[in-house]
Amino acid sequence: MGRQLMIDRQQLQEARQELGRKLATWRKTRQLIQGDLARQVRSSRSTVAMVERGHQVVDRVFWRQCESLLDAQGELIAAYDAYRQLETRHRVEKAEAARRARWGTAMDGGTMADEPDADLLPEGEPARDDHRVDATGVDTQRRSLLASIAGVVAGSGLLGLTMNTVGRRVGASDVARIEAVTTLYRSVDYEIGGGALCTEVGRFAEATSVLLNRADAGRWATSLATAVAGARQLAGWTAFDAGRHSDAGRHWLAAERTAVAVGDRQLAARIRYCQARQFQHLRHNHDALATIRLAHDALGSEATPALLAMLRGTEAASLAALGEHSAATTALQHASGHFEDIDPDQEPAWMRFYERGELLAQYGRVHRDLARHDHRHADTAVEWTQAAISTFGPQNVRSTVLNKIGLCSALALAGEPDQAVAVGTDVIHHERHLTSRRVRDRVRNLSRDIPADTRHSGLADFRHAITRIPSAAA
Repeated sequence: MGRQLMIDRQQLQEARQELGRKLATWRKTRQLIQGDLARQVRSSRSTVAMVERGHQVVDRVFWRQCESLLDAQGELIAAYDAYRQLETRHRVEKAEAARRARWGTAMDGGTMADEPDADLLPEGEPARDDHRVDATGVDTQRRSLLASIAGVVAGSGLLGLTMNTVGRRVGASDVARIEAVTTLYRSVDYEIGGGALCTEVGRFAEATSVLLNRADAGRWATSLATAVAGARQLAGWTAFDAGRHSDAGRHWLAAERTAVAVGDRQLAARIRYCQARQFQHLRHNHDALATIRLAHDALGSEATPALLAMLRGTEAASLAALGEHSAATTALQHASGHFEDIDPDQEPAWMRFYERGELLAQYGRVHRDLARHDHRHADTAVEWTQAAISTFGPQNVRSTVLNKIGLCSALALAGEPDQAVAVGTDVIHHERHLTSRRVRDRVRNLSRDIPADTRHSGLADFRHAITRIPSAAA
C-alpha cells in the first residue's frame, strides 16, 4: 500500500500566510508602510504585499534584509527557514510517491538507495554534504557519486545503444531514468563545474538521442523527446563550461531541434538562453541578442515570469557590452518586474535555479560595463555584485567564484586596489578547486580592468599572475 502524503498544498499555503502575517506584524510594529520596507530591502511594494498575503515567499536574502531592518529578534528568519523545511518535506514526500508510482521500489538496472534522490534535487541545487577536495578539484564523495551514476546508466543499457541495436519499446521507466540521471549530473555540474563530467554527460546524452531516433515510444514519445532534449542541453552546458565550444554548439543544436519538434517552447527558450550565454562568453554580443530575442518571441503565450526575467536580464548584459546603456537599464527594469511576479509553483521545475542572486548578478554585470565608460557607476557595480554573492550558499561554489571575479573587476574600476587584490587572490585559490575552464577564462579577462602600467605594486603583480593563466581550448 502506497504511503500517503503527510503534508498537502493547503498546509503549505497556510504556512505561507502565517509567514506573511509575521512580516506584516513586525513592519507595523516599526511603523513602516509597505513602500518604505520595499525601498530599504531593494524590492517592490507589490512584492511585499504579495508576501504578506501569503502569495509569495521569495528568497532568503529578502528575509535576511527584513530581519535586519525590522530588528525582528530572529523571528522572521527562523520562520522563513521553518517554512522552507516544510516545503522540502512536502517535495520529498511528493517525489517519493511519484517515484514509487513510476518505478516501484527500485530502478531496473541499478539502485540509487545510497545516493541523493534525483527527484528531490531541483535544477541547479546539488546535494549538500561535507566533503574533501583533492588536487584535481573533484572531491571523493563526488567521485563516488559519479561512479554510482555511471553504474545506473550502464545498468539501464543506454550507453551500449547504437542505431543498429535499438529495437525495444520505451516506457515510463525509461523516461524517468533519463530524467533522474540528468538531474544528478546537473547537481554535480552546478557545484564544481562541467570539466569533471563533460565526457560522461556527452556520451549519456548522445545515447538517449539514439533511443529517441529508433525506439518505438508510442504514447511516451513526447515525454521521451523532452527528457532527451534536457540531457542534450546539459551536455552542451558542461561542454561550454569545459571550454569545448564546438561540442556545446552541437549538443544545443540537437536539443533545440528536439524541443521545437515536440512543441516544448519553454525548454527551447532555456536552450537558446544557453546558446546566448556562450555567445556572450565569446564576446559575440550581437549574436547573443538575436538568440535571446528569438527565445523571447517564440515563447508566446507560454512565457512565464521566471523565463522572461532570465531572458531580459541576459539581454541587458549584451546591450551593456555593446554600449547601449539606456536600453540595458530598461531591460534590467523589465527583468526585475518579471522577477517580482514569479510564482515557483507555476514555473518549470528546471527554472528553480533562477533565484534573486542570478538577477542581482546581471545588475552587477551591467553596471560594470557602465563603469568602464563612467567610473561613477563602479561603486554601484560593487554593491550589486556583493549583494549577488551574499545570496549564494556554500554549495554554489561556481556561481560564487564567477561573481567574485566580477567583484574584483568592480573594485578595480572603483579605485580600490587593495580590496581588488584580496578578492582576486581568493578567486584564484577557489578557481583551482573547480573544473570549469569558463571560470579560468573569466579570471584571465580581469586584466582588461587592470591597466598594464598600474603603479600599485600588488595590483601589478596580480595582473601579471592572471595574464599567465593559460586560456581554455576552443
